Amino acid sequence: MKTTEQHSNIVIRYIFLTIGAISFCLGTAGIVLPILPTVPFYVLTLFCLARGSERFHRMFLESQLYKKTVGAYERDKALTLRAKLSILASVTTIMLIGAYFSRNIPIALIIMAVVWIAHVIALLFVVKTKKIASYILDPSY
Repeated sequence: MKTTEQHSNIVIRYIFLTIGAISFCLGTAGIVLPILPTVPFYVLTLFCLARGSERFHRMFLESQLYKKTVGAYERDKALTLRAKLSILASVTTIMLIGAYFSRNIPIALIIMAVVWIAHVIALLFVVKTKKIASYILDPSY
């Protein structure tokens, strides 16, 4: 059973693989650099690998990097409070840097403010917060 929709043109497949590799590198760098968002780059990696190579797509789905980032959200449909705060800190940092460099461009500031507010609303009201099980907190449980 085929789990991906590979593109039939070999050149397009290599383009997808190249974009997937670049987004994988950026996403992995985002694990340690708070300015780079990990999850969006990993989602792009997943999309590109699905179109470029069924084998690489399957390998990425089975990797610990995927399971710890995107896979956890996909499985539980929720994020931990720590993950939400990390995302919010990254988005805020990126928006502040962008606002600093475009402080004389009002439309850019408005767009960044709207994007930042959308992230806050999504993290507060749309994405559920995963509860930590009591047996993890209390070893005598």
